[in-house]
Amino acid sequence: MQVVSELVKIPNNNSPSVEYIEGELTKLNINPLRWAIVHVDDKMYTVSVANLKE
Repeated sequence: MQVVSELVKIPNNNSPSVEYIEGELTKLNINPLRWAIVHVDDKMYTVSVANLKE
């Protein structure tokens, strides 16, 4: 197993929650070990993710 750091953008729903962020990451086929929102604008969240890859 390998951990890959990535920056991904997901739509800003103006109400971030763990369930929303992790659901969007799952849609992108990302298996997050950890994640953090690092930037927010009107339309997108930029999320730093440690992605577990096999």
